[in-house]
Amino acid sequence: MRRLKQIVIVGFFFAALCQPAAAQNTDSWIDVSSTDEFFHVSMPHQPTQENEAARSGELIVNGKRYEAGAEGASYAVWALVNTNDQSPRNVDGYLDSSADLLWEVLLKPARDKLPKDNRVRAGMTYVKELSPNPLFGREYSLTIGDLTGTARVYVADARVYILLAMNSPGGVWAREKFFESFLTSANLPMSRQPDADNGPRVIAGVADANDYNRIFSAREVTQKAHVIENHEPTYTESARKFGVQGTVLLRAVFSKDGEVTNIRVITRLPHGLTEMAVRAAHAIKFSPALKDGHPVSQYMQLEYNFNLY
Repeated sequence: MRRLKQIVIVGFFFAALCQPAAAQNTDSWIDVSSTDEFFHVSMPHQPTQENEAARSGELIVNGKRYEAGAEGASYAVWALVNTNDQSPRNVDGYLDSSADLLWEVLLKPARDKLPKDNRVRAGMTYVKELSPNPLFGREYSLTIGDLTGTARVYVADARVYILLAMNSPGGVWAREKFFESFLTSANLPMSRQPDADNGPRVIAGVADANDYNRIFSAREVTQKAHVIENHEPTYTESARKFGVQGTVLLRAVFSKDGEVTNIRVITRLPHGLTEMAVRAAHAIKFSPALKDGHPVSQYMQLEYNFNLY
């Protein structure tokens, strides 16, 4: 299959304002697919189509918007081409940019229609990372006026897929059916860029107890590495905008030379917080671990908690 540089975004422009509904019958839903945009999804009925063009940061996109609604809920698909593709991309950064595209550009017309007092209560909040099966993705929750919803953002090579479902609080919708039916024939899963690393990989094997050049676990050393100066990571404005909270967990080596190396990300957070945690880890000052009086390198686990107050 020829390599296509595309962005596909599923979301809403609220063609019909959502009203509470007692139930939503999904038996009559139809399969919607586009050979041009290479996606498949179930929707309440045949969607309308509109041309779409948008720009957000480095993303310059154009294409079509597909939209349908039923019993108070709204569902739509934007199929957009990224004309400023710069593959290979950093997955986390590309997901960050796609979230900005959705909130700052694609949903801006809906936010601009709100009364001024309601605009300050509108927001898009990070929820979690989605299992890469096969695409990397994230989930966000949204509030726009009297509507609430869920957005799922996926990336594949130069493409982005965003699923968005919204309704009034208390309204019954077929959000799960919409999300779970989404498929794409774009078999172009991305790989994350290697995490920060400043040294060779350590290959498991039989350890020489007298080899003071190897990396020791905390249980093996006579005296553990001692942190002298620690730095709190910076909370990025992007993470603050999307309400990102949670923990970045790192595994690193506190080397016998006094540097933090071999940093590997165990648990990550989006919108720059993982990078801020890695930067803070590199800045740690410490006295090396000791083994039989010899300075040695030691594995360490680092935890950085990010909370909004």
